[in-house]
Parts: sequence; C-alpha cells; structure tokens
Amino acid sequence: MRSRSLLLLLATALGALAGCAPTAMGPMVMRLGPGSPDKNLAQLGIRSGPRLSAPTAGSQQFINEADRFRGDDASFSTQQWGMALDAAITWPLSERLQLHTGLQGEFFLPLPIPGYGLYAGASYYVGSEQLGLGPAVALRGASDFGLNTRGGPGSMFGAEASCAFTMQPEKGVSLGLVPFFSWHALSSHGDTETAVYYGGVVAARFTWGWLDNVELSGGFGRAKIRKGASWNVPIMGVRGGR
Repeated sequence: MRSRSLLLLLATALGALAGCAPTAMGPMVMRLGPGSPDKNLAQLGIRSGPRLSAPTAGSQQFINEADRFRGDDASFSTQQWGMALDAAITWPLSERLQLHTGLQGEFFLPLPIPGYGLYAGASYYVGSEQLGLGPAVALRGASDFGLNTRGGPGSMFGAEASCAFTMQPEKGVSLGLVPFFSWHALSSHGDTETAVYYGGVVAARFTWGWLDNVELSGGFGRAKIRKGASWNVPIMGVRGGR
C-alpha cells in the first residue's frame, strides 16, 4: 500500500507539470570524483530548474493573470520553475577524461509530454582519489515544439561550464561543491532572446543497496534574460544508477 501511495503521489506531481516548457537543469555535468575508468555509468532521476521562456511567454497580453511571470515573488511557480526526468550516461575515455550524455523530459505518466531536451559534454578530473577538481563543459538543446505549454511555448540552445570541487571522505562516498554558468539562446512566441543561468549546488554521491550510485544535489541559481527579467531558482535533484 505504501508503494502504491508513493506512485500515486509521484504521478499526481508529474501530472501537474504536464505539458510544460523545457526545464533548464543545471549543472548538467557533476564530476564527483575520478569515477571508474572502465565502466559506463547510467543514471535516472528527477532534477529541477527554470523555464527560461517564462518571462516572454508570461508577458503576452492574452495570458491569464494567474499565468503571468512573477519573478522572485513566485520562485516555485510551475510557470517559471519545473522538475524534469533526467536520464544520463557517463562514458569514460580514460582515468581522467569522461564524456557525458543525457535526455530530459517533462512527463505525465504513463505517456511523455513535451518538452524534451538533449545534452552532451565532457569532464576532466584533476587530483587524487580523495581530493580534486572536475571542470566540465556541455551543450544543451530543448523544445516543446511550439505547443502552448506551461511556461511556454519555448525552445532553447545553450552551453554551460562548471567545476566540481570534490572530496571522498571514505570509499564509495563523494561530496562536492559545483558552481556553474550557462548561456542560452531562446525562442518563444516568435521572439528570440538570450539568457544566462548561473549558481551552484552541494552534491553527494554514495552507494545504496543494489544501486552503485545514488546522487543527491541541492542549491540555488539565478536566471536572467537580456531584456531585464531575472529570478531566483531553487535547485534540487536525485538520481540513481549502476
């Protein structure tokens, strides 16, 4: 019964976010330690971020008052902030160099609902097994294909740079502080715009049961559109993988 209640709660929460503009998850790449040089890592989870098209989409004259962009007055409004499913694979090329690919989606169970996104990047680890840095770069593209969605319609293409400061206090446990900065080109309602999204998270990665890798992250970011709109963004996420 408890499992059914949890699934129902998850379905209700994701259903409330259905039909949404893409969420700009960040940081896209978190290199928490050296990682395995000979094994791919697959992860699946939920992460949050801003809907960068929200200021343009939420300022149209025909938009209802409740759907308008409200900035810092409504940081958790699903018109400008969302939670997306995140599926990622890490591909080690050497002991230090890794490639990262991912797919995101705003989902309504059991069917996927736009928007969707893809991202890809690379990271390089510098340091020892116990203490080090993990700089990374990544590219992202996402769209809701012009549908009149929550916080949209919106499409975006962007690039991000991040650098994880990591430590491993014991085997199988990694802790990190991950600042990031990203730039995006946006399209919404026929308008094109640029935006930056920056901030940082505290992250932890550990082994739990049959999962080789459980990752928790939380922090804050700031999204800013060139025309002047800006707002705070709560960041949270959980992923599991093997």
